Amino acid sequence: MGTIKKMFLASSAALLLGGAAGAAENKIGTDGAVFMKIPTGSPRVQALGNCGVSIVEGGEALGINPAGIASAQMREVSFSYLSWIQDYSGQYMSYVHPVGQSVIGVNVAYYGIKGFDVRNDQGVPQYGADVKVRNGYATLGLAKGFFMEKFLVGVSAKEVLEDNASAEYKNLVFDFGAILRLGRKLSLGWAGQNFSGKKKEVVKMQRLGAAFAFNPFLTLALEQKSYSDRNAVIGGGVELSLPEELLQVGRVALRVGYTPADSHGKNTDDKTLDSLGMTDTTGWAFGVGLYSAQALGYGMGFDYTFVPFGALGKSTQMALKFQF
Repeated sequence: MGTIKKMFLASSAALLLGGAAGAAENKIGTDGAVFMKIPTGSPRVQALGNCGVSIVEGGEALGINPAGIASAQMREVSFSYLSWIQDYSGQYMSYVHPVGQSVIGVNVAYYGIKGFDVRNDQGVPQYGADVKVRNGYATLGLAKGFFMEKFLVGVSAKEVLEDNASAEYKNLVFDFGAILRLGRKLSLGWAGQNFSGKKKEVVKMQRLGAAFAFNPFLTLALEQKSYSDRNAVIGGGVELSLPEELLQVGRVALRVGYTPADSHGKNTDDKTLDSLGMTDTTGWAFGVGLYSAQALGYGMGFDYTFVPFGALGKSTQMALKFQF
């Protein structure tokens, strides 16, 4: 295996969402396209500790649980920008369109690294201007609600691209999902992602979770995530919402989540983490959301998430959505 490829695989491992206790038994790095683990397109899910399989809605659902797009009552366009760790960043766009009793959704995401650091076996920097690191995917999804929108099912086909220095991989994979709403308080969700790809070239995932709304203001989400290259992890998140009817100007949501992760060391050069006292914090995520159904006659939303990764730095993601 070439030096460049070894360096990239090491970087890819660092891009994961963190390991849980017992990491020695995991097979981290044995599957490809690990960037698919990142909750791209959904700062809300990311802020809830990467938990939200039972509550995602609209365009953000395509990357988490395709059944969630069945909740869309209006056409929706969304755009998000992700700044991950180690200068990894990219964009995500989606569009959902109700058609009769069903909803169709499409998305596209593209990510890469600028100024990729290439070194030989002795650690000497090499010329890396021609090294390309491109990751992305495009999705077409279909979902439908049954029994007065109490039971939602969805399926999607996704083309995944991983072009990492020495090789390019393309895989057609499929996602499946379901959401069951029991009354107004409890929601259950399941999603299986990246099935039917070539063995080991796309990491496979399964999400199983629940969300309980204690009242219109407070929601608790719990979720287990299983991956084909590591042990399952369980995390959770809390969302505190102030309804639009109360504020008159829009709905505000405050979010915090946690999924167990290995320590990534202490950060010594990020001023933001230092000022927040999070230089050695991992596993936690924080976010805020704003939404108005009356702005300019359209539904408009903004979400922002902040995730500390100790010595690796921090991740941020912001998204805009428009409903019409």
